[in-house]
Amino acid sequence: MKLLSIGSAFIILLFVFSGCTTTKKEWGSKKEKINYEHTFVESGYASFYGKGFAGKPTASGKIYDPGLLTAASKTLPLHSRVLVKDVKTGRFVVVTINDKGPFIPGRVIDLSVAAAKKLGIMRKGVAKVEVFLVKN
Repeated sequence: MKLLSIGSAFIILLFVFSGCTTTKKEWGSKKEKINYEHTFVESGYASFYGKGFAGKPTASGKIYDPGLLTAASKTLPLHSRVLVKDVKTGRFVVVTINDKGPFIPGRVIDLSVAAAKKLGIMRKGVAKVEVFLVKN
């Protein structure tokens, strides 16, 4: 009987501790796996809003905050969440659509400053991306 209870305790502890593992995630890096259920939407170029838009209202009615992970899209519905992946580097970021735009041919999404930093496009200003709708 004692052997059975030690074995049972071991199995219970195994189940308890298997749910306690953690992994270091580096947002926007190639090292992080994409753990979102998502559907491809479009590809094209991403750019980002300058800080000059800070404090101005977006199409959603929210005030633009460059520090939040948000974006503008001409085609995606407001408040939808999308995963934006840099085709060249594999880096990605998940953002919430809160505005309409960009209005420059070939560009499919305008990212907030925070999102552009996560994607690593601040220096070059634009990047070829794929956009995926994230299912909640």
